[in-house]
Order: sequence, then C-alpha cells, then structure tokens
Amino acid sequence: MADILIAREHNLGLDLALNQMEALAHLLVEELDARCAWDGNRLEFTRPGATGSVEVTETLLTLEVYLGFLLRPFRDRIEQSITDQLDSLVPGLRST
Repeated sequence: MADILIAREHNLGLDLALNQMEALAHLLVEELDARCAWDGNRLEFTRPGATGSVEVTETLLTLEVYLGFLLRPFRDRIEQSITDQLDSLVPGLRST
C-alpha cells in the first residue's frame, strides 16, 4: 500500500496531461534529484528515501508514493507539497 495516494480527475485530455506530467518530471529531477522514466503513460520516479509513479489516463491522474523509513514522519508535509505542486501544474484538478 502506498504511503501517499492521490487521484485527481482532469479534463485536459491525454496529450496535455502527459505534457504536464513531463513538467512534473523535470521538477522532480531538478528539485529532488530524482530519476524519472516513462513506461507508456506511467511516469516512474525514484530518489533516496522515496519511490513512486504517476499514471495518466484521458481523465485521471493517479499518483502513488512509497516513503522510506526516514521520510515517513514527514508524510503529511510531503503530501501537502505534492498536492500544491499538482494544483499549480494542472489547474482544475478535482479530487476523486
């Protein structure tokens, strides 16, 4: 079970949603020193202490994050930061 699970509906269509998640990938690389790779419509990322993925469909973004032992105490803060970043990258997302 993921430590952080965020699912958001969108009305961007698949191509625009994928472009926005590419922006998220650049942010992960630049700010968190993460490694990112696409597997179809799924962005997988890893960094010291955390791994996860974002699955993109025509109408839904699903983000899962698995935190290492040392980051788990900061789960709420990390989840809020992720939510803020998603909201800034993809305006109009709706929680499911």
